[in-house]
Amino acid sequence: MKKLLLLSSLLALTATVPKHQAVGTEILWDTYGVPHIFARTDEGLFYGYGWAQAQAHGDLILRLYGQSRGRGAEFLGESYAEADRWVLLNSIPERAKTWYAAQTPTFKKLLDSFAKGVNDYAAKNPTKISASVKPYLPVTGVDLLAHSMRVIHYVFVSPSAAAKAAEAQLPDQNGSNTWAIGPSRSASGKALLLTNPHLPWQDFYTYFEAQLNAPGTNSYGITRVGFPCLTMFFNDDIATAQTVNTNDGQDFYQLTLRDGGYLFDGQVKAFSVKNKTLKIRQADGSLTEEIVTVNESVHGPVVAAKGSKAVAMRAAGIDRPGMLQQYWDMMHVKNLAQFQTVMSRLQIPMFTYSYADRAGHIMNLFNAEVPRRNAGDTKTWNGVVPGDKSDNLWTDYLTYNELPKSIDPPSGWVQNCNESPWTVTFPMPNDPKNFPTYLAPPPAMSFRTQRSVRMLMEDDKISLDELIQYKHSTRMELADRILDDLEKAVAASDNAEAKEALSVLKTWDRQCNADSRGAVLFEAFVKEWAKPAGGFSRIGTASPLFAKPWNTADPINTPDGIAKPAEAVKALETAARQIKKAHGSLDVAWGKVYQFRIPASDGTMTDVPANGGPGPMGVFRVMTFAATGRAMDNPIRPFHGDTYVAAIEMSTPVKARTLIGYGNASQPGSKHHTDQLPLMQKQKLRTVWRTKAEILRYLELRERL
Repeated sequence: MKKLLLLSSLLALTATVPKHQAVGTEILWDTYGVPHIFARTDEGLFYGYGWAQAQAHGDLILRLYGQSRGRGAEFLGESYAEADRWVLLNSIPERAKTWYAAQTPTFKKLLDSFAKGVNDYAAKNPTKISASVKPYLPVTGVDLLAHSMRVIHYVFVSPSAAAKAAEAQLPDQNGSNTWAIGPSRSASGKALLLTNPHLPWQDFYTYFEAQLNAPGTNSYGITRVGFPCLTMFFNDDIATAQTVNTNDGQDFYQLTLRDGGYLFDGQVKAFSVKNKTLKIRQADGSLTEEIVTVNESVHGPVVAAKGSKAVAMRAAGIDRPGMLQQYWDMMHVKNLAQFQTVMSRLQIPMFTYSYADRAGHIMNLFNAEVPRRNAGDTKTWNGVVPGDKSDNLWTDYLTYNELPKSIDPPSGWVQNCNESPWTVTFPMPNDPKNFPTYLAPPPAMSFRTQRSVRMLMEDDKISLDELIQYKHSTRMELADRILDDLEKAVAASDNAEAKEALSVLKTWDRQCNADSRGAVLFEAFVKEWAKPAGGFSRIGTASPLFAKPWNTADPINTPDGIAKPAEAVKALETAARQIKKAHGSLDVAWGKVYQFRIPASDGTMTDVPANGGPGPMGVFRVMTFAATGRAMDNPIRPFHGDTYVAAIEMSTPVKARTLIGYGNASQPGSKHHTDQLPLMQKQKLRTVWRTKAEILRYLELRERL
């Protein structure tokens, strides 16, 4: 009887869709909206993956594909025009066609199959796709390449904000944590991997979680929406994750304009000029047209000009069209040797990779397409360099063998929190003196990195459960470093308000959990204290705020001390006044100010106390919050931080727990938008289901394609 009831339940959940080239593919959607795609062929797998992404994120994907054509403003309005200009200026649509032509016939079919899956879902479910993005249908394999190029090469590697300032990429909040722990430091004797990207909770940063199963691959993980391959994943043999690294793949060249061209090696060289039309939809529905003129130099397009001078931009990796193919081939890797062989292609222009496998190997790789420059260091190339001579014009990249990497280090662990490649483990495995000075900044550590290293150093044997516990650490490393000095400075002063504030900080648990009292005050103090040193986001081990500088011989206990105690006392007084005015109490709980909005049992939304905090203060569980209204006492909710978390043990079978904080769907009306926030609030992860027997126990919908 139980079997009959189960069979009838599954039949009720099964959706039938039209037959096509991917017959035999099925998608098992679990109760968290994660698709488990089982296919007989690679084409069927890509088709099913395109279908699944359209079902969960159709509006978002079509909008992003439209933007990668430089046509966001044409249908969606003026607010998309600036992004379109960047796309057109960098010739992304044209280059995507060139990239498509360079793909192998086999991979072209796979890209086309993914696109067909998107198109067929939209055709079969017209009411589930918003009218505003339907003009972008149908999509093609070229769109997949244009979108991935736009996101990776022209958001991460070469952002438009940096071009406006004619300087290298400005520091931002985007980042990640990764750990790889070898058998010697694992309680189970099996390698462990932690995946934990920190990015905005919207737009092209959005991740999509899935399982992809076809002959030769059974991979589980995430990709950015609109990408046809997983970018961070595990299979039965290996696990890998990536973090944004310090590679400078965006260079600016100052040109001297002359006679309609520019000076280069003593001669006037003509620009290659193309005029492109940007269409912009107005509020009344009419279209206006704008001509975007692209002046292409030998360095790249001109991105700024004033008087007789101009600035041209050169972007790394746009001459290497195999990024998506490399991601796909990585999913088939079974051991460290194969992983290194695939990674040595260097088709992915940036990201530090952490790796662990079933054989017990771990690795950290500073993966990057590093331009082979003639001279200079990172400071040189982070500015604007002379473009009037061919000496500065790079045309090649460092090879895989020339990149910093650490394989099975004596420490038994590697980690990365977006720092340069020198501090991935201790003792430091790579001496900066052995590498070009332009490859990465000199050794330094953020306080988040120090927190990461401290937790790894202080536990000789880490279990999977402990890995998850450490991942959720909200302890503020900066507080451990300076509160004793702040106490001395306040004791030596006659500042009554600072003394009152210090009494709160002395009883605070130095964490930013929901019930932590003192964290709000400490955060306000640090923001005031850091203003003279460049602001909150500039706090790091090289900051002049500290009396004792950072020392590689004592990497997690330095810097230390407060360089200017009187200024720190004044900053604490100012912060105390701010917090009293805003919240009425100096010991207001962190979760009273910062909150998650989660669904209640009746379907309504409610605000609940949040945990996690700012990375610059040494919090490993990064959450970045913003106010929902003008008053400081309005709910302040996350817009950035922990996106996806995966804790993986390379046992047989693999043990894995994951969470995607903002949910696995963005389509209007989906119940899988924010349905995982209750787990995030409780600092818990979900158990990953990978076998059909497991998935069927937690089945929400079965689709046979």
